[in-house]
Amino acid sequence: MKSAVLAGLRTRETDQSWAQKLDEAALLCEACGIEVKARLTQKAQKGHPRTLIGSGKAAELKQSCEAQSAEGAVFVNELTGIQTRNLEQEIGLPVMDRSALILEIFARRARTRQAHLQVEAARLAYQLPRLIEGQIHADQQQGGGVRNRGAGETRLERSRRTIEKQIRDIRVELEQLKLQQAVQSRRRRLSGLPRVCLIGYSNAGKSSLMNALLSVRSVAPAKQVAAVDQLFATLDSATRRIKLAGRAEILLSDTVGFVRDLPDFLLDAFESTLQEIQEADLLIEVIDASDPQWEIQHEIVMQTLRRLHALSIERLTVYNKADQIPQWERQDGILLSCLTGQGMDALIGELLVRLNLSASLSPEIGDEFSAQVGYNEDERGE
Repeated sequence: MKSAVLAGLRTRETDQSWAQKLDEAALLCEACGIEVKARLTQKAQKGHPRTLIGSGKAAELKQSCEAQSAEGAVFVNELTGIQTRNLEQEIGLPVMDRSALILEIFARRARTRQAHLQVEAARLAYQLPRLIEGQIHADQQQGGGVRNRGAGETRLERSRRTIEKQIRDIRVELEQLKLQQAVQSRRRRLSGLPRVCLIGYSNAGKSSLMNALLSVRSVAPAKQVAAVDQLFATLDSATRRIKLAGRAEILLSDTVGFVRDLPDFLLDAFESTLQEIQEADLLIEVIDASDPQWEIQHEIVMQTLRRLHALSIERLTVYNKADQIPQWERQDGILLSCLTGQGMDALIGELLVRLNLSASLSPEIGDEFSAQVGYNEDERGE
């Protein structure tokens, strides 16, 4: 699907909230390489059990797809398996909901074995409750003889059992990878270096901030992480050893970004990646201060941290993209620009204070040399 009509059911959302949902869904489509041709909204108190938006609106959706030469429809809401099937029959084109769209993005962005396994586990968890009885109806076996015990295992039951087994097998392999990560984590703890983790809404500038901190010390480009202006550009957590000043060093981790209504099965699948957050000494929340919705995004980050049981970890707020803001009044964080370097000295100074590293400021003989050679060890687990 390269083009689609963006559709959804609006229930109790305000005009602003609904517009924000549509805008974010459009960005998700863009990240998946799907051009949004048009937008269609159905307003109702609750969704229709058969098609979510009702037969009349489904017919309108079909007309819109035909008029815009769209190759399918993307829904802002979650759809059941029956609703997806019925909508596809109504409009004669593929239909995706928001979770399926996010899964597709994750599948395209996965690079390591762990990320591929996590995406596959999430895909199967998404698929499991959406198996449809009407499509899988034949029996595997029938009881025989006078003492007939009834129909045997149906294809639906067999499919569920197969998927459940696949999920278990993937989790076993992920546990093995977690053991390897535990070895790396133990090595990091033995290093005695403070562990700092970048968190924030997707596309707020976490990877750009890591690269900016690396660039302060003129690090080779090979050590930098991918920073793309798209939602979910980062899936695999990456950790770099960074020297702030003198002998003061930290381990800095970049993690997957958050979005509103992130499905539970995605959080469960990416548990091992998000473990970096739970083990951090300090969290740096990166906020895109140029985004009009940054306060809502901040609240979503807090909600996600609550779900991860990580609200008790100390946090430092960083307002990114100062170069795009005419003026800024808030004093509860550090205003900086990863692009221009504004505020980077203030951030480093705050990190030194928060992590009690001020005693390590005095350089030792050879520090200048080691700063150019190998202090930015790549700690990422592949």
